[in-house]
Amino acid sequence: MDPLARRQMIAHVQVERQRLLPEHEQATRTTIEMLRTGTGHASEPQLVPYLNLAYLLGVKGTYGDDQLMALALSMANWATTAINDLAHHTGRTPQQIIDQYETDIIADQEDLT
Repeated sequence: MDPLARRQMIAHVQVERQRLLPEHEQATRTTIEMLRTGTGHASEPQLVPYLNLAYLLGVKGTYGDDQLMALALSMANWATTAINDLAHHTGRTPQQIIDQYETDIIADQEDLT
């Protein structure tokens, strides 16, 4: 990426971050609710995507796209932190954790075909 495009992208990200900042507190609370609900159904992993989608649709329908974007940002931040923590506690790199998840997903998709 050329330096001008990079500066423009960074500027745009900074503007969007500031614009979404008021949504942060609600997004964090919703993230915690989603994670508590999803992890509470560990014995039924096939149910978790439906529960998460219900939360996402509820947020979009109730609060709109800005809150949905804030929630996506919150979830991405939580996922990044969780992967880094898991890597630290297992002696692997974050990239190895992601590679393992990717391999598992590919294997699951192949099993379905």
